Amino acid sequence: MIERYALLAAASYVIGSIPFGLYAARRSLTKGPASSSANVAPLDLYRRSVSDRGFAGLAFALELAKGFVPALTGYLMLGTAGAVSGGSAALIGHNFPVFTRFQGSNSIAPLLGVLLAVYAIVVVILGMVWTAALAAWRYASLAALVMAVVSPLALAALDVGGSQENLVISASVLWSLLVFFAHRENIRTLLNGREPMVNATAGYNSGGASQSRRVR
Repeated sequence: MIERYALLAAASYVIGSIPFGLYAARRSLTKGPASSSANVAPLDLYRRSVSDRGFAGLAFALELAKGFVPALTGYLMLGTAGAVSGGSAALIGHNFPVFTRFQGSNSIAPLLGVLLAVYAIVVVILGMVWTAALAAWRYASLAALVMAVVSPLALAALDVGGSQENLVISASVLWSLLVFFAHRENIRTLLNGREPMVNATAGYNSGGASQSRRVR
């Protein structure tokens, strides 16, 4: 049994480490420095691509899959505990990918993929939360952080996991912390007022101040 968990965790970590956003950026981005960075979220890719925004949709689908496939595989192999193990390993790989020298992406798509395998209705709820937060504040990174906070609360309210609910909720707290870690630079720019809004031109915030950060 331990060997199966170890194999699942190792394979899930490798899958989670694949930087689909970076690979898509190298094909589609024609301006800015994002194509040389591992931290390319699908939303960032969509907004900055001027040649083929379809790559952003493809990147999102692949990023979603690298969370969904390990979690679903773990569930089929070992039940709820397996889903948690596979999903957690994939998200750790996403944040600390071996293929890009452990420099991860702040894309939230893999988290949504894991949650889709654990309890699909939660993804619908979080999608509405993200949309409402984005409409209210116009910061994609802040919307992602709000979604991360709500995620464990939604899972707890829906009584996900049955007898293993505590395991699922504890894991979801870890997943949320990983989101905050991935957005640590965005948090700094939010606090000092330099985070660009979603309707701002890349390189500038809503007040027109010059930006060196990428739009998320």
